[in-house]
Amino acid sequence: MKYQFLPANQFRAQAISILSDNNLPVSDLDENKLLYVLLDDNNVIGTGGLEVFEDIGLLRSISIKKGLHGKGLGKILTDKMEKEALSQGVTTLYLLTTTANDFFERHGYTVISRENVPESIKSSSEFSSICPSTAIVMKKELEVKKKILFVCVENSNRSQMSEAFAKTLGGNRVEAYSAGSKPSGKINPKAIAAMQEAGYDLQSHQSKSLGEVEQYAPFDAVVTMGCGDACPWMPAKKFIDWEIPDPRNMDTADFNKVRDLIRDKVRDLLTSL
Repeated sequence: MKYQFLPANQFRAQAISILSDNNLPVSDLDENKLLYVLLDDNNVIGTGGLEVFEDIGLLRSISIKKGLHGKGLGKILTDKMEKEALSQGVTTLYLLTTTANDFFERHGYTVISRENVPESIKSSSEFSSICPSTAIVMKKELEVKKKILFVCVENSNRSQMSEAFAKTLGGNRVEAYSAGSKPSGKINPKAIAAMQEAGYDLQSHQSKSLGEVEQYAPFDAVVTMGCGDACPWMPAKKFIDWEIPDPRNMDTADFNKVRDLIRDKVRDLLTSL
């Protein structure tokens, strides 16, 4: 199921009501405190708060509507809050909790001493007065992933293999996507066979248009390979053009040479990023 995540704005009263129902503090939630909501068919089912101090953030008020607990919504909401924090330049998140430390530990947060909290967090109303001194303080370093888009004409050979190698070589450090200026709608069986030999199953991929991946912009790098003037502009920090021949009509040996060339170029790209 796809949920909407957006600033509370017109849903602010409902968000505060959910917090109150879950016995979370609301007395200091003025208009300067950023509240967000999770929506299901325009109904508020969760809320979260974020206070930003340059590259440090205070995550607060993660709360799910009563009757909807145990459905994984807390994890969905926390993931979206972390992505929102990253988009605002936050690289380290702190939070205080009296009851949910087990949940946040499963989500990658670690317990720290109150003495090790930055002064900006200590000065927040939640830390200094709202939460009890017995509240547990937790911290998480947010992993800033590099986002890369690979573009060719059909999105059936070169860009698909590039995306696959970026995922395998980059691991959790990379979000890789691919698209075509004129997508064929299918993956070339030769590419599937070549990548299967390299230990990757391309059958899980889909041939996509640029419009379908635009939602993931901006990218750290957009790599084109042979689509020429058909490649429209896409928001990115860096644009790179790889002169890689289209292997779709090559025999197996030559196709695999192109595959290996792509692997080496992806490895160099990841190092440069």
